[in-house]
Amino acid sequence: MKKAQLQTTDGRPVDVLSPGELNLDGGPDFSNARVRIGSKTYFGDVEIHRTVKEWTQHLHQQDPYYNKVILHVVLEREDKKLTTLVMTGRKIPVLVLGPFLAESIRSLWQKAIADERARRFEAIPCHQKNDSVTAENLEHWLGKLAAERLEMKLRAFEERLKELAHVRLSALRETPRTWGEPPLEGFPEEIPPPLKELTQKDFAKKDIWEQLLYEGIMEGLGYSKNRAPFQQLAKNVSLKVVEKMGLDEGGIKLEALLFGASGLLPKVKTLSEEPSREYARGLIEAWNDIRRLFRSEVLHAADWQFFPTRPVNFPTVRLAAASALIPKFFYGDILRVIVQTIKSSEKNAEKSEILHNIFRVPVGDFWLRHYHFDDPADKPINPLGLARSKDIIINTILPVALLYARIFRDAEVREGTLSLFDAMSASTDNSLTRLMETQLLKGRVPLNSAARQQAAIQLKKYYCERKRCSECDVGKAVFDMNKLLSLQRT
Repeated sequence: MKKAQLQTTDGRPVDVLSPGELNLDGGPDFSNARVRIGSKTYFGDVEIHRTVKEWTQHLHQQDPYYNKVILHVVLEREDKKLTTLVMTGRKIPVLVLGPFLAESIRSLWQKAIADERARRFEAIPCHQKNDSVTAENLEHWLGKLAAERLEMKLRAFEERLKELAHVRLSALRETPRTWGEPPLEGFPEEIPPPLKELTQKDFAKKDIWEQLLYEGIMEGLGYSKNRAPFQQLAKNVSLKVVEKMGLDEGGIKLEALLFGASGLLPKVKTLSEEPSREYARGLIEAWNDIRRLFRSEVLHAADWQFFPTRPVNFPTVRLAAASALIPKFFYGDILRVIVQTIKSSEKNAEKSEILHNIFRVPVGDFWLRHYHFDDPADKPINPLGLARSKDIIINTILPVALLYARIFRDAEVREGTLSLFDAMSASTDNSLTRLMETQLLKGRVPLNSAARQQAAIQLKKYYCERKRCSECDVGKAVFDMNKLLSLQRT
């Protein structure tokens, strides 16, 4: 593909001087791009779609976050009459890239942009009809949704805690002794007994709570694209495995265990940078010593996603953070810190600061300057920033604390958890929360707290996307019954 061939739909030549920074988590796809269009050079954002009409389908023309877009890149243009306008009314140049791509690249490009983002930006069913819903009704509904989402997370952690408790009990059972040749049917004592009803005493084991927290934190490190492999890695490389292998103090061997078990250790010959080669050799040597003692599954590099993901969210960066965080479970007494902090008389802001301190961990020099093994950064990296630690507190620490309060009937922990949840400020907004602000809230209710953001996510994922309008306070207010039944059938 020659740069000189690229041109906008109105015939102006296009020269991409800099694609900018990848930004698939919210807003335009690329930010801070530099593009020469005709005789002028523009600095701003670039949005990518399969077709021109997806700009209006995703309601970008109503979203101020797209006002800085300088170029709309599409794979194909189905309707030549369609134009791209931002909220201010400015017309955006359109580059139809399809004719300049080989067929194999066209197929990959189409697959990459047609699925997830299209579903995520799909208009909610009531977006053109909900103007009559009052702010008071919206606030009331968001309050119920925030509680519903917190309860949903609590139930998921409860099921996993029960699994951990049962596994622990099974490990404690003595293997039955048998004498002589068994009959064909086997011995009755060899038939697994039904799972016993767990008691409060069964849950009063610190190790299962720490493993539960560890798995939840690791899942949070995976961000949206790598939650599943991070969660599986936490089960494979459990805290018990780390302790048995004597790696609880951290260091290069713990890093080697995590990178080796994740399948992300590179081959030295594939690395072009000498610091990367030297660091990788040390990890590989340590992993070779550890591998013969490691009995769990080893993941594959293909299990992890690097694209589309911001470099700071690369799984390699997050694994470096995990290797620094794991020793805190053994020497920082994380469970006790969480429980005592939440039930203390400190103000919520001070409690939040103490919880954030759990995730302020030093990483090795290599990962302060690298996103990947062969991907040096221009400036120092924070592998576990404030925004990610806040999300982990919201999605793991608080639900687990509430579960702890429920099982052990600790009113102080319950009240402290709910108070902290209500007081936490909003996280960094994303494409989903901005979509709900644009299509539902429309300035009537701000998403100015973590609880309201969680409510908006719950509403979009479990009501709007599933067309459960008949169970939604907004849907019931704006649709008649026939319309609700019609939406549920589609």
